[in-house]
Amino acid sequence: GLSRHLNIPSDSKRPRWLERARDMLEADFHDSISLSRVAEAVDVHPVHLARVFRKHFRCTPGEYVRHLRIDVACRELSQSDTSIVEIALACGFADQAHFSRVFKTQTGVTPSEFRKICRLR
Repeated sequence: GLSRHLNIPSDSKRPRWLERARDMLEADFHDSISLSRVAEAVDVHPVHLARVFRKHFRCTPGEYVRHLRIDVACRELSQSDTSIVEIALACGFADQAHFSRVFKTQTGVTPSEFRKICRLR
C-alpha cells in the first residue's frame, strides 16, 4: 500500500487509534474528510492526531490523502481512457486545475504528460 510507497516503517508501537484514523482516511480519501471528524471518531484531539500522524507517517493527514488521490489517479491515467477532469473529480479534487497542480507537484509531470509516458511503455 501507500505506506510502502512513502517508505514508512511499519511500527508495532503505533497507537491503535492512529491505525483507525489512517484506515478512515484510506476509506474516505475521495470525499473531503475533515481532520476534526477523524479525530472525533478515534477520540483524540485534532492537534494531537496531526502531530502523532506526522511523526509516524512523515506527512500530514492532508498530504497523505493527496498521495492516496494521486496514486489512484496514476492508475486511472495509465489504465483507462477516462477524461482527466472525470479522474480529477472521482479522486476528490474540486476541479481539474487543482488536480493538475497537485499532480505535477507530486510527480513532476502533468496528468496528460503522465498518460503519454504510460502509453509509450
